[in-house]
Amino acid sequence: MKPIFIVTVTLFSFRVLCAEEIVTNVAPIVVTAAAQTAESAAIHEVLRAEPGVVLNSQGGAQNDLSIRGSSFSGAGLALGGLTLRNPQTEHFNAELPLPAVMLSRPKVLTGLDNQGGHLTGTAGFDLLPISGKKQVETGFGSDHRDWQSALVQHMLTKQLGLGLFGGRESAEGVDYKDNDYDREYAGGHVQYREDDVQVDALAAHQKKEFGARGYYGVSDAVPANEKTEDTLVYLSARKGDLNSDYLRGGVSWHEFHDDYALPTYTYLNQHRSQVSSAFFDGRTMEVNRWAFGWRADMDHEQIDSVGSGPLGHFNRTRGGVSLLPQWQGDRLKVTAGMRSEFFTGESPYYLPQAGLDYQLSDNLTAFAAYTETVRQPSYTELNYNSPFSLGNSGLEPQTEQQMETGLKGTPSEHTDWKVSAFYRRSHNTVDWMKTNSAARWTAVDIGNLDIYGTAARFGWYPAKNIEMQLAHTWIYKDRTAADFGNYASRYALDYPEHLTQASLLWRPVKPIEIGTVQSLRWQTDNAVRTGGDFGADSSFVVRFTPPQADYATLSFLLNNAWDDNFQTFPGQRTPERFAGVSLTLNW
Repeated sequence: MKPIFIVTVTLFSFRVLCAEEIVTNVAPIVVTAAAQTAESAAIHEVLRAEPGVVLNSQGGAQNDLSIRGSSFSGAGLALGGLTLRNPQTEHFNAELPLPAVMLSRPKVLTGLDNQGGHLTGTAGFDLLPISGKKQVETGFGSDHRDWQSALVQHMLTKQLGLGLFGGRESAEGVDYKDNDYDREYAGGHVQYREDDVQVDALAAHQKKEFGARGYYGVSDAVPANEKTEDTLVYLSARKGDLNSDYLRGGVSWHEFHDDYALPTYTYLNQHRSQVSSAFFDGRTMEVNRWAFGWRADMDHEQIDSVGSGPLGHFNRTRGGVSLLPQWQGDRLKVTAGMRSEFFTGESPYYLPQAGLDYQLSDNLTAFAAYTETVRQPSYTELNYNSPFSLGNSGLEPQTEQQMETGLKGTPSEHTDWKVSAFYRRSHNTVDWMKTNSAARWTAVDIGNLDIYGTAARFGWYPAKNIEMQLAHTWIYKDRTAADFGNYASRYALDYPEHLTQASLLWRPVKPIEIGTVQSLRWQTDNAVRTGGDFGADSSFVVRFTPPQADYATLSFLLNNAWDDNFQTFPGQRTPERFAGVSLTLNW
């Protein structure tokens, strides 16, 4: 029997300021992607604060996303509605060569909201309006970490803005003593805004180099290093409000270079992948209570191995069309339609999509949805061959059937909440397994997998200077690695059965802003995990802006505050507590 436990989290106990002081002296909290991090933070760092998202980080250099218990292959990012994909491996699905300060707070998209997205869920970002901000930041901390960044924006006209950005960071021995880390990024952004129209064009490039000892299931006795380069060219346009009638579209060209080496084995993999993407979606005006939602998207993927790399030289195309008629009465809204997806060399997939919302009262809504999704295996899952991992060329596309039902409410302008129960059945499920402790991790089709779960989120906003969120997710998967005759699973069957997340943003007085993210997890059993199954991740940021110099902000950062040694990946060391300080200048 699995252990049952109850967790109570108390973030802060604080005196509530008088209403007059809040109104007259304390500026409101501004919630953006970078609210809980340094201004120069990479995208993955902001996802720690999002309810329902699990970030499994390998030293901060490589980061896997999980949504509702998905494997890393089932979750990823979207920018302005355009889904970002990596045909080599979804290990890089959390990569985006932009600083978080340019982006809105992410939205976690599942079910009907996840049209054309990743298999289980998508973290969607939007580009913030260019405002003429000019900002530089420099900081340093433990692990010999230091960073610098700059963002310069200028309004050329009332409607047209230009932005330039760039930065770097480096650290030494972030988890293992030889796992150093370097990142550099730069780019430009042009934006046009008028009334309900926004057009964005950007080009960005990021380069990372890091020690990878212990990553991807390789023995930590073996030194490893990795270099990646990420280039994105992107154009998008939107007219209307996404919560009403709108039209939106975008195109991108995305190139990713990955060089991975195991010097002891004289093993070197060098891969170059390119993805050209386009999408259009929208919702028509309502006529006689009927409206029509739709989406069309396409990706052309190409991968090339340098020299005799095992992934080979391939290209493939996928496309999809969603047709979603909607009917809305006084209290009931019904959506029923179909999504079709087409892959090179495969028969088309026809995926039903349906949902309903029923307004029980002015502030209480019941909802239910049924959706189906599909993804092609990555080329790493298909063809990889290293001393520690082996792909499987016989893998078929993975499909998921997802059902969800629940309640959501807004009892007042200061609170909102959502409670749901969900069920997923995954077919041709891909996982990386070991048959015994000495064997290689091998990509395996484990067939059908049933996933049951519940998710609850509560948001509290008692004043403009406070925002608090609390969330809990419970997940049960009905199979273990032993059921397949294997020693251990590395991804799909290694997941948090219980996950409690809490976040707080609070400005108690005008010069000071406090943010914290707390996360408690109870992980399922894994034969490779040498530590306990309980993990407690924690981060804090405290910002101080002197009243006499409001152009300068001093930030104090603390990650893994409790110095927890939980193995996020089984058998792999976790980075120790990190403390840092930064200075940001705005004008």
